[in-house]
Amino acid sequence: MTATIHRLDRTTIASLAGPTGWTGTTRAVFATRYLRTLVGIRRLAALLAEQAPGALAESGFEASLEAIGSAPADVQKRVLNHPSAAFWVDVAWNLVGRRAPERFPEVHLLPHLREFSRFALSALLLRGHGRLTADVRADAAGRISLPGSGLALEGTPPWARTSLTVDSGRLTWSGPHLRVPRLTGGTELNWLDRDLRLGERTGFTYAEPDQVEARRWQDELNSHFDRIGAVCAPLAEELAGGLAVIVPVLSPDPSRVHVSGSFREAPGLVALALGEPMATAEALVHEYGHQKLNALLPLDPLIADDTGEAVHYSPWRDDARPLSGLLHAVYSFVSVADFYQAVLDTPDAGGLDPQSVVDRAYRVVRQVRDGLGGLRAAAALTPLGTTFVDAVTDRIEACDRTLPPPPPAERRRIDAERTAHRARWDERHPAPAAPAAPARKPMARPARNDAATHATLRALGLPDDWDPGAIVRRWYPGDSLLEAVRDLHRLRGGTAADALPDTAPGEGLIPDLAAAHLAYVSEDYRTAGVRYAACVNHDPRSPYFWQCYAFALRHLGRRDEALYILTHTEVLMARPSPLSADQDVRTTAQALAWGLRLPDGTEPDRAPVRPVNLPATAAVERELRASRYWGLAEATRSGAQLPALIAVASGLKPAMDLWVPPDGWPALRALTETLGLVHHVDACFDRSSPQIGQVPPGRLTTTRAAFAPDLRPGAEAHVFLARDQAALDRVVGSGWYPLIVDGKVIDKHRADHDTFGGALGYPACCQDFFRQRNNWNDDNTYYAALRNTRGRPSPLCNPHLRHTLYGLVPYMPCSYSCPATMTFAGRLHEVIRAELPCYAAAIEQAVAKPLLCVSELRMYGFEGESVHHDDGTVTLTYSGVESLYPVEDSDPLWALLRAGDRCTVDGNIVHVCRADVYLAGYEARGDRHGPECPFVVSFT
Repeated sequence: MTATIHRLDRTTIASLAGPTGWTGTTRAVFATRYLRTLVGIRRLAALLAEQAPGALAESGFEASLEAIGSAPADVQKRVLNHPSAAFWVDVAWNLVGRRAPERFPEVHLLPHLREFSRFALSALLLRGHGRLTADVRADAAGRISLPGSGLALEGTPPWARTSLTVDSGRLTWSGPHLRVPRLTGGTELNWLDRDLRLGERTGFTYAEPDQVEARRWQDELNSHFDRIGAVCAPLAEELAGGLAVIVPVLSPDPSRVHVSGSFREAPGLVALALGEPMATAEALVHEYGHQKLNALLPLDPLIADDTGEAVHYSPWRDDARPLSGLLHAVYSFVSVADFYQAVLDTPDAGGLDPQSVVDRAYRVVRQVRDGLGGLRAAAALTPLGTTFVDAVTDRIEACDRTLPPPPPAERRRIDAERTAHRARWDERHPAPAAPAAPARKPMARPARNDAATHATLRALGLPDDWDPGAIVRRWYPGDSLLEAVRDLHRLRGGTAADALPDTAPGEGLIPDLAAAHLAYVSEDYRTAGVRYAACVNHDPRSPYFWQCYAFALRHLGRRDEALYILTHTEVLMARPSPLSADQDVRTTAQALAWGLRLPDGTEPDRAPVRPVNLPATAAVERELRASRYWGLAEATRSGAQLPALIAVASGLKPAMDLWVPPDGWPALRALTETLGLVHHVDACFDRSSPQIGQVPPGRLTTTRAAFAPDLRPGAEAHVFLARDQAALDRVVGSGWYPLIVDGKVIDKHRADHDTFGGALGYPACCQDFFRQRNNWNDDNTYYAALRNTRGRPSPLCNPHLRHTLYGLVPYMPCSYSCPATMTFAGRLHEVIRAELPCYAAAIEQAVAKPLLCVSELRMYGFEGESVHHDDGTVTLTYSGVESLYPVEDSDPLWALLRAGDRCTVDGNIVHVCRADVYLAGYEARGDRHGPECPFVVSFT
């Protein structure tokens, strides 16, 4: 490879701020994309050889790697420099990061490793020499793509496994061979390769053009590349070199909305819709800017302190963005401004309407200047980053000086729209109140020669140079200090109170934070509160310290104050006076008067009461209506979690929590009096808040709601019920659920995960399992329970109905044959049978029915079902289906199941048919938030 960067310095990085053609530094920067793919493959092979040699051998990965290695360097590059190869590597490391070799090897790791053979087959096909036979799986359209070869195969059933052989350059395949079209400059127009759709990570609607439509796409895209080349030859040269694949997508309204996208995990890929000529040309230039910056950032981050948190204003978006996202927008739109400058410098304006270009360029330049202002104000740039941003600034200033202005009326309209956009942002994201006195100097970074800090880090087994940078000033911190404290506490059997050096509050940030964490995990919440308050005083601008302090107050019974802190953190971060654990943070009458507003029964306009919708037979409903528990059905309007309530009322369980809508609130209050229970509402949940759509899905679990200060229509009260006050205090202390407050997700204290199960009365084995495996981003707890199961699953260990009227198990057991769970559920069933025999019989029937589980978000019950096992697949025939916990706005698998009457689980694919006619398949992904592992569980 001849493209090298002898030194990435101020001169070379400044040259990357503008197009210089496909030579020198630009070409070398893009070459690093390929090198990263090669390194990723080699590192993966080495890691799996150590951690999962069986999977490595069974998958054929080593043979595929050897086949590619035998090909000439130019063939290797043609195949492995394809965006599909980079995406394959990204998915592989994503699975490794989720510990797929040990957690779900059969469902995800092995199938993914097998798919690498498609790259090996491509290499041997291009090489014209060598032989390889491999098993691959077709996609949803029955196609098999061979990336880099320009070939896709068609004619197999959707998602079918098939065997392919390449021998001396010849491919054994009797079905149609499809050629991937290319543009004049060599860029693929590719809708045939499923990996280029990035595992449905995007929200695009992908085009499937026929032959005529494909020619139209080629012609239009070639005309846009020609236009760019006519006005700026160096830019066109770079586009031809940097854009490997264009994936055609559809716009919902091509005349008004243009759709395009670039992706870090698939360098060289641009998803693009056709639209108005000016919009499409701009999108090509814009997306290339993302490609170029993505190639550069691994060489230098440019921003030294980017936390990755989406909290910053962007002139182009309504949602908050991370600093890296703002940098990307600024850079890509500077490229657009430059392009429009070149267009206007061309005699015929590149065939575009000159006035439209002038108006658009004016808007873009103003947005870039606004974005640069925000970037410079918020980001600490690296030395090279400073040079780069200075060069970008020079470019936009030059455009601003030379571009002609729009007519005055149009200029006023654009400026007014910019101002209104910023005003809407400011209204949704109010800045913290300015401090009344000069703020204290934060002490976020401890001195490295601090003896107490060093002693604390040594006691926790952390390196002397451990730095709290991943914690301070972050809304979503990565607190390895807390994990070290929790590990130490467990290793010492819960008696680690003397494990840290003796320090006084305020002596240092790290000693205070470690002492606070240790006190918290030791359930010494008074000491934890004092030391967390000291952390706040070290750096009051760190929201995490305020949140930890609030959670300590919840355990101490100061719940109203804790809720005020959690919902007013940004205001308190500007607080000028030191924090004392002995004093209330609410220092004004207004703050003290703030709190949850719940109905007391005297409201003139009480919420209309909906009818109870009980999914039960008439006999069961009559029995329940006559019981002392009927109030729960009226409170929830569905009877959900009734067995858990009976467990609490009968003393089998100390506490529970549930959600109550406004029309159920009076019934809930009456129910607690009837049963002699105590209750507390810690927050109101608004599950329809627009804030939910503004939060990345990876930050949320099954609880998807924003905080509401009152029990308004559409909201629900989160209610804890307990047998006595001590049990209530314990469960409330550790029972916070993730809630969105002012656009940010407020998560519970990590250590509260260790105690919440105990407060709810779950078996110790299941608590340990939950602590180890309940990681929403990385794990599938139900599948883990299945793999732990010895023998046949017991209906007394069925947790899938816990949100319904019939769930005996109100938690996730450590297995579907857990003895402790069977004992608890059996005792509860006997209690119910003694008082409500019809209801008990209905429960017994419900918990024994087979289920399809994909993840905690997607699990389904069936009517008229039968189950058949055959050679590693499971087929379930049914007459009806329901989602057991419909959390998501849309569930494509549920929609597919409703259309069918038979489904077959084959690895990570769920096939659905109706009347023996194949409808479609659903691909369960392991590289997404909440990894999906489909399985049918039959209870006996």
